[in-house]
Parts: sequence; structure tokens; C-alpha cells
Amino acid sequence: MENKSVNKEPSIIVGGFVLGGAMIGAGMFSLPTIMSGAWFVNSLFILFIVCFFMFHSGIYILECISKYGAGTNYFHISKELLPKWACYLANASLIFVLYILIYAYISAAGSIIYEASSLYGLNLNLRVIFVVFTIVLGATIWWGGACASRLTSIFLFIKIVLFVLAFSGLFFKARGDLLFTATFEGKSQLYLYPFIFIIIPYAITSFGYHGNVCSLYKLYHENEKKVVKSCVIGCVLALVIYLLWMIGTMGNLPREQFITIIQKGGNLDAFIDSLYTVLNSKYIEGFLLWFSISAVFCSFLGVAIGLFDYILASLKFEDNKTGRLKSGVLCFTPPLLLCLLFPNGFLIAIAYAGTAACVWAIICPAVMALKAREKFPNSGFKVWGGKGLIYAVIAFGAVGIICQTLAQFGFLPIYR
Repeated sequence: MENKSVNKEPSIIVGGFVLGGAMIGAGMFSLPTIMSGAWFVNSLFILFIVCFFMFHSGIYILECISKYGAGTNYFHISKELLPKWACYLANASLIFVLYILIYAYISAAGSIIYEASSLYGLNLNLRVIFVVFTIVLGATIWWGGACASRLTSIFLFIKIVLFVLAFSGLFFKARGDLLFTATFEGKSQLYLYPFIFIIIPYAITSFGYHGNVCSLYKLYHENEKKVVKSCVIGCVLALVIYLLWMIGTMGNLPREQFITIIQKGGNLDAFIDSLYTVLNSKYIEGFLLWFSISAVFCSFLGVAIGLFDYILASLKFEDNKTGRLKSGVLCFTPPLLLCLLFPNGFLIAIAYAGTAACVWAIICPAVMALKAREKFPNSGFKVWGGKGLIYAVIAFGAVGIICQTLAQFGFLPIYR
């Protein structure tokens, strides 16, 4: 599709915001609850480690696609650089995760918009909201990558502003003795260490931007440096927001208070009820509502851009109105139909998304980078760190799968 919105190259800030938008979503509300067992210092350490490995696994994808040029996607490089069985496994994992996330965001957006409409005296049909939301935001992606990227940046900016307005009071009231206390229930920090493993699967999903790397490479006209800088901005932005969120929550709510939240299912309403006692503001409900809306919109666009471009390139559709329409139909119809049939049914499937992400977003990119260096020994862009870092990323992915599997069967210690 030939228009200025498609051909104009955005700044690295826009790219960073796209990735940040894909990472930072309403799921951040679950992080303090999951981290309450290991508490602040241990959780922050795990968060840095996960961010480090997720950043590098993402730019391993960039290294691989740089060998084949813009328009190449994950399916093509995995087909070229992995055994056939591993290629199918990696792409099945990728498609599963992206579809499940889009399904989750449509469902979440519908419920949030429905709640907002009720507050303003409107009675909207939930399934109509699903359809309108998907068509409107899907149309921005169909129009062009630059259009959707800038819209994502706007939503992310709004989300950050609302985050500050809603929760800035938490930062000023945060207590250092709660964050950095050396003993818990009369026990030392060693008592907290077993609880760090449950954090890893959740933290991995909190730094998932990999589905957008191919889109950014195309958007920046094969400029690897700009894509890397965008990845840095996105990961740092997510890390800073998560850090502030941890300080604001763990610095105000004692560790034992999280047991009450967990016993209520760890749902958003239980968590917010606990924060109300700290904030005590009549404006918090409105700020929180609009923050949630912008978070879901932003995350939807960030994930959907990646899946849309994946389908466009994998099925070799023309990058024009007709080809992009075909890609949009295949991208949005399955999750929309699932939402219409099962408005609240994604919870069971989402539990397995972390394991799938370890396969396609961590282990496979590192393996493909090894193969790409053998196949193109003298080619241009190459991620630093040598084979040692690649093997470390593969090992981290394996640890993520083990932790996720143990968590599914209830073998990881959980604070409750």
C-alpha cells in the first residue's frame, strides 16, 4: 500500500514505545502478588536477569532476519535455520502465544469498556464491544505499520501519565523498612529464596516483545542499529515501570497483607481494594479505569502488529490493501470468534503461554543465531557475547520451561 504513513520511517522512540506497549500491560498488576513470596530485593534481582536474557533473545531474532532482508519473518528464518520438526514447534508456539494474547486483550478490553460505559450510564452489549474494538484497532494496523506504531506510542504515553496520576501517592508513601527489611516472620532472607522460581515464568511474559522485532526491522528499512536501540528503550522502559510499581506496592503493603489478596484469587479487584486503604482518593477509580483501558489498547496493538506482519510474510500476501485485508482477517477473526463464544475462557490456555514463549522466544532464537553464524560467517550484524552468551540464553529458556512445568503441577513453593 503506497502512502506516506507506510513509507515514512518513525524515530527510535516510537519503536521503543511499540515494544514497551507490548510488554507493559494490565498483567503488571499480578507482579507484586507473585513476587510477595520472594519480596522486593530478590524479585528485583530476578527481574533484571529476566530482562537481560529476554533482550538478548529478541535481538538474536534480529541477527537472523538481517541475513535475509526486510519482509523476512520468524517463519522464514526458522525454516532456513532449524530442523523441520523444530521449525514447526517454534512457529506453533509463536502462533499460539500471539493468538492467545490477542484473545486475552479483546476479552479484557470488552470487560473494561463495558464497566466504563456502566459508570457513565450506558448499557452496551459486551459482544458488540468485542466486534467494534477489534475492527477499529485492527483497521489502524491494516492501514500501515507506522500508523499503528504511532497510535501505540500515544496509548503508552497516556498509560504512563495515568499510571503516575493514579499511583504517584504510593511512591511518596513507600517505606524503606518494608522494602528492605532483613527478617520476615522471624526468619532470615534465606527463607525467601525458594519463592524466586515462581517469579521467572511470569517475568518472562512481562518482557515479551519478540513478535514485533521483524516488524520493526521492516519499519526501519533494515537498519539494525535503530532496531537494537528501540529494543533497549522498550526493555528499559518496561523495567523502570515495573520497578516503580514494585516500590509503590511493596513499600506500602506489608508482606502478610498479600496473603489476603492471594486468598481472594489474586484478582485485580482484591489488589486494588488493598491499595484503596493506602491511597484513600475518590479519583483513583477513574484514573485506574482509564489506565486499564489504555494498557489493554496499547498491549493489543503491540502484539497484533507482530502477528499481522507474521501472517502477511508467511503466506506471501502482497503488501497492499487486498493483501493486508487478508492478513487482517486471519489475524483477528479467530480470537474474536473465541471471545464471542467464550468471553472469559482464556485463563486455562494462558497458563501454558509461558512455556510456549520459552520455546519460540528464548531457546529457538539462540539456536538459530548459532546456525546463522555457521551459515553466514562473514555477514554484517552480529550480537555481542559470542557462543557463551548464546548457550546461557538457551539454558535460561530451559530453566523457564522447568519452572513453568513445576508451577503447573504445584511443585514450586508459593507464598499463600
